[in-house]
Parts: sequence; structure tokens; C-alpha cells
Amino acid sequence: MANVNFLTGGDVAPIRKTGLGMFGEVAGLFQRADVSFFNLELPLSDRGEPARGKAITHRGTPVNVDGLAEAGVSCVNLANNHVLDFGDVAMFDTIDLLEQKAIGHFGAGRNLDAARQGYVVEKNGLRIGFLGYSTTLPMGFAATSACPGVNPLQAYTAYQPDRSLLEYPGTAPHIVSWTDPVHLQRLRDDIETFRKQVNVLIVYVHWGTSMSPRIHDFQREIGKAAIDAGAHALFGGHQHVLSAIEFYKRCPIVHGSANLLFDTWASFFNEENLKTFLFGATIDADGLRDCYLLPAKTGVDAPPRLLSCREAQWTAIYEDLQRHSRAFGTQLTARGDAIEVRCE
Repeated sequence: MANVNFLTGGDVAPIRKTGLGMFGEVAGLFQRADVSFFNLELPLSDRGEPARGKAITHRGTPVNVDGLAEAGVSCVNLANNHVLDFGDVAMFDTIDLLEQKAIGHFGAGRNLDAARQGYVVEKNGLRIGFLGYSTTLPMGFAATSACPGVNPLQAYTAYQPDRSLLEYPGTAPHIVSWTDPVHLQRLRDDIETFRKQVNVLIVYVHWGTSMSPRIHDFQREIGKAAIDAGAHALFGGHQHVLSAIEFYKRCPIVHGSANLLFDTWASFFNEENLKTFLFGATIDADGLRDCYLLPAKTGVDAPPRLLSCREAQWTAIYEDLQRHSRAFGTQLTARGDAIEVRCE
């Protein structure tokens, strides 16, 4: 049983007249990877109507699927807060396009059972499984037994004062968050069942807070529950900015690698939204090892670009990740243009 070269990156949201060439030099890295995936942040369709009551809606054109196929990505996650921005029909169009191009998908479907289904990539004698979930759930996005949507993992939030507000009026509250116990148990059950069918299991969760690197209680809860149930790694997205990398039981939890390719420049975006990285590793029967990062500049109406360690943006990404990850004991070491990632 041979090893597998693995690669993933941040959120991908292409809105271009052509998909060909959209990943630039990064496409070659994905082409050379044995197994790869990322989060596809929007539907690829020219049908449907904007979701009613949703402030921000995204949609790419069908030709953008050519860029995914050109990069040779193995599969994509669809469990996020934008795949249904133009309704069921646009999501189904996206699924059809992916299947026509032999690109796997997971995390969304015609009903909850379909959204919970994992995807398996077989390479070099290894079966590598993927499951996708979303804690970001606009109204109507969660799949049910009878309705299409994304695989939901509901999280709740409460705001508790740290001091007596009678004595300290205006004190900022303490944020407490947790995962719905029923949904968390469903995640455990899914992982335990799917783990019996694969050698290595990777979980993706769309989570966190937009524009914030903060790690919430519910993220730690989900990450530990997933790995305790049998997952070998967990990757997250949605924040649009870099977040921490931690290890639990020597398994990586990548809380957020920001945007790899994102053609919508929101009014609240800034230079922080141009920082991203690719995450690579070797996969063997025991999971992921020899993990590394490749800092990059986000592609906005242009291909993403790998950075050199001589560039200021490379250094800023390295320092950001060190600062975010230090509390988790993660060790980051520069190795030329790459960054080695290890647990203590």
C-alpha cells in the first residue's frame, strides 16, 4: 500500500467568463496531487432566483467548472452558506456539472440522507473518504428528510455578562457557543459508520465567524468529536481570513485557510482577505503526516499566486499563523518557500 500526496486550499468562488486557466500556477500543484479537494463556495448555474431575504448571494457561470476539471481536483465540498443562493435548481445544476466532469462532491444533496453521504477516492491502494457539514445555515438551507439542502451541523450562541451589569453597566458579554447535541451525535455516527468503509477519513466543516480568526467553543467541540469518532483530519472555512491550525491526538484541525479564489470583493473585505495558503501532506494508512503550508495570494478576478519567502506578504502570513496557532502548541517552521507544520 503506497503513500498518497494530498493537497487542499481555501474557499473557491469563481465568477468568470471562462474557467480555463483560472488557477494559474496553482493548477499544476493540484494536478500533481494524488488526492485533493476544496470548498466550492457557490453554485455554477445560469438558472434560479436569488434566495429571498439573503443579503449576499453568489453564483458562478457553468463554464467555471472547466477550471475545476483543468486543475484535476478530486472532489469538492458543497456544505456551505452559498450553494443554495439561487435555489435548488442552481444547486442541482452544479451537481450535474460536477458529475459530468467526474469531479466528486459531498455535503449537499436532494435530501438529508444524500447530504450526509460521503465520497471516496481510491488511490495507491488507499480508500480516502470525505464528509462535509455546515454550521452556517441560512433559512431553508438545511437538508431534511424531504427537502434538498446542505448537511446541517447546528451551533448555538449565548451572550453572558462577566460581571454584574448593575455595578459595571456596558460591560461586553462573554460569548458561549455549543453544538446541537442531536446534530453532534449524528456527526459521530456518520464518521463511525463511514470509517469502516475507508482507510483514512477527512471531514470538512463550514464554520467560524466571517472576517474573524477567533476559534469558538463549538469549533473545538466539533473538531474533538470528529477525531474521537475516527476522523484523521478536519478542515474548515467560511471566515475569509486566516485562522489557527491545531492538532488533536496528532490529527490536524485547520480552522480556516481563507479564500483561495474568490471573485466577489465584498465591501467589508481588505488586505487580510488576500492572504491564504495551500495545505499539503502525505497520507498513509495511519492518516496525515509531513504536513506543510504554501503561502499564497488570493485570486480575485485573476489566478491565485504562490508567494516567495522573500515577499512581505509571505512573512505576514507566516507571522499571522504563528500568532493564531501558538495557543494550541502548533509548531510552524519555515523551510524555503514552504512552512512545516507539526504538533508538540
